[in-house]
Amino acid sequence: MKSFDIERIKRIHLIGIGGCGVSAIGKILFEMGYKVSGSDIKENSNTMRLKDLGVKIFIGHDASHLRGADLIVYSSAISAENPEFQAAITKNMPILKRAEMLSFIMNKHQKRIAVAGTHGKTTTTSMVAKILLDAGLDPTFLIGGETDYIDGNARMGKGWYAVAEADESDGSFLELSPNISIVTNIEPDHMEYFGTEDNLLSIFEKFINRLEEGGTLILGNDNSQNRGIKNKVSAKTITYGFNNDSDLTAENLNFHGTGSRFDVFYHKKRLGEAILSVPGEQNVSNSLAAILLGLEAGAPFTTITTSLHSFTGAKRRFQIVGDFNDIIIIDDYAHHPTEIKATLKAAKLAWNGKKRIISVFQPHRYSRTFHLAKDFSDVFNDADIAILTDIYSAGEAAIPNVNGKMLVKEVEKNRKITYIPKKEKIAEQLIKILKPNDVVIIMGAGDINTVCKELLMRLKIIENENPKK
Repeated sequence: MKSFDIERIKRIHLIGIGGCGVSAIGKILFEMGYKVSGSDIKENSNTMRLKDLGVKIFIGHDASHLRGADLIVYSSAISAENPEFQAAITKNMPILKRAEMLSFIMNKHQKRIAVAGTHGKTTTTSMVAKILLDAGLDPTFLIGGETDYIDGNARMGKGWYAVAEADESDGSFLELSPNISIVTNIEPDHMEYFGTEDNLLSIFEKFINRLEEGGTLILGNDNSQNRGIKNKVSAKTITYGFNNDSDLTAENLNFHGTGSRFDVFYHKKRLGEAILSVPGEQNVSNSLAAILLGLEAGAPFTTITTSLHSFTGAKRRFQIVGDFNDIIIIDDYAHHPTEIKATLKAAKLAWNGKKRIISVFQPHRYSRTFHLAKDFSDVFNDADIAILTDIYSAGEAAIPNVNGKMLVKEVEKNRKITYIPKKEKIAEQLIKILKPNDVVIIMGAGDINTVCKELLMRLKIIENENPKK
C-alpha cells in the first residue's frame, strides 16, 4: 500500500461512494472519527444512509468536491477520465484504491477474516459477521451487500475481529493480509481480467498465500478448482462441503419451505443440528463455512446455530419483496450461470414443485456474456417460464454481436425462452400472465430490480381495485 502520514489525515474523500464496497469503507472511516465526503453519479440507499450519518454526499463528479480533502479513495469502477480522479492526480494528492483502504482498516485488527470465492461471498460474509456479533465478539465488518440484521453493510466494532468480503474481480483482494481466509468456490468469471482459467487459479493461490504465517484457510470442498488448489498451498487448511472427505459436512439434509435443517459433522463426529431460514443447497454450503469460522473463533456450537437460524438473508439474495394474492416476487442478485441454476433449484425445492416458477433474467456485462454464453444454455431448466432481457453493460463498451439475442439462441437449444429486450416492458407483460401460486424470480446484478418495484406497484393497484371480500 502507498505510504501516507496518517496523523495529518483529517478529511477523506471517496469517489464512487454509492457502491457497496466504498460505502462500507465510508461508514467505517466516519465511525473511526474521520471527516468523510464522497461522490457518485446518482443517489441510492447507500448514499442516503451515509448522508443521514453526517457524511457529505455529492451527486455527480466535479474537481471542486476535493476541496479540503487530505486523502482520496476511489472505486475500481471509476475511470481514469473521472474529473475528480484527474484532479487528484494533477494536484499530486495522496490517493488510494478501495482495496488499499480496506487493507488499512483491516490491519488495525488482530484477527482479520477475508471471504473470497466466485459465488456466495456476500451471504457467507454476512453469516460470519452475525455469528461473531451474536457471540459477543464485537466485530468490525464490511460486506458487499446489505444485511438483514443491521441497517446497511458495515459496522465498526471494538473487538479483535474484522471481517471483509474480498473481491477477486480485478485481483484487488491481493492487498489484504488476513489471518483467516475463506474461499467458497472458484469458477471462471471476470475473464476479461483473468484471461485464462490458469491465471484465475494463480491469482487465488496468491490470495491464499497472503495468509499471515500461522493463518488458516477455510476451503469449500465441493468444487473441483478448490480441490485442486488445496494441494498447492502450505497453510493450515480446513475443508467443508457435502463430500464425505470434507472436515465439516452436512448430513441428513431436509428442505422445508424457504429453509432447511441438517446434521453437522466435524471430523465424523456429530456436533448437532443446524436450522436455516434461507433456501437452497448453496446456503447450506455457505453456512458450513460460517460454522467453521465460528468454531475457529471459539464460539459455542449452540451460539453459532442459534445465530444462523435467525439469519434471514442479505438484500437481493433470494429476497422476497412482495406477496400479493399468492403471487410471490423475489429479487435475486444471481448473474453467473451457476448462481442462476442454484437460485431456480432452491425455488423448486422451497415449494416442492407446487408453484409455477417464472424467471426473469438481465445478463450482466458484455464480457461475461461473451465468455460464458454456452454455460447459460441449461440454467433455466427449473423455471416453468423464462424471460430474458437485454444486457446491462455496467459501463463496458459493447462487443459486436454480443447481446440478449445471442443468449436466447443458446438457451433455446434446451428450452423455450421469451426475449423482452427493454426491461421497462417486462412488468407490463408479466401482469398479463400472472396468476395465484406463481413465484416470479427477477435476477441480475444490474438494474433489473426496478422491475420488482414496478411489478409490485401494478399488483397493488390491481389488489386495491379488486379487494378481497
